[in-house]
Amino acid sequence: MVEFTPMQLEKLTELLRTPEPDVLQGDDLPSKGCEITSNRDNVPNEQKGCTKTPKTIEEFEAQEAEEAEKLGQVGAGLSDRKTPVYTMNYQQAVTAEDVFLQIGPKTTGSASCENLIVRIKMPGDKKENVDLSVETGRVTVSSSQHYLLLELPHAINPDTSNASWDSSEETLVLTLKLDREFDFINF
Repeated sequence: MVEFTPMQLEKLTELLRTPEPDVLQGDDLPSKGCEITSNRDNVPNEQKGCTKTPKTIEEFEAQEAEEAEKLGQVGAGLSDRKTPVYTMNYQQAVTAEDVFLQIGPKTTGSASCENLIVRIKMPGDKKENVDLSVETGRVTVSSSQHYLLLELPHAINPDTSNASWDSSEETLVLTLKLDREFDFINF
């Protein structure tokens, strides 16, 4: 058994003692008599948008799925107007050479498509009442009855895109010119 001298024990306690901080932290500062409080976390669950606190993993997952479904809806948060039904299709310009001879670099995949066709059914609306905003990554359609904020799967060129109104079907047809980085390879 090893015995320590009192001097060695003092040195050992100095080594094991936590060092003094070089910078004073919030807990180290002297109190000024003021207390800072917040009621941020004391807001009732109804105001936070939470229905209840989940008690099991299954309840938590169900609640997360419900919240994701609400956020994932197009036009979410605009309950006063309906979200119109829409479809998106790719359009490819092909020639007889592409179809029969298959000489060109075009394939049947969407990578060889030039346009994205978006058909938005807006029953009860007229062409004059529709506001359309086209950006490189999204399309916003707004009217007195409908609202659609649509994130696009590919960047487009708003300057070469066009829109038309089909009054017989009350449908807005957008022909959006795709603007992809490597289009020079596909065409």
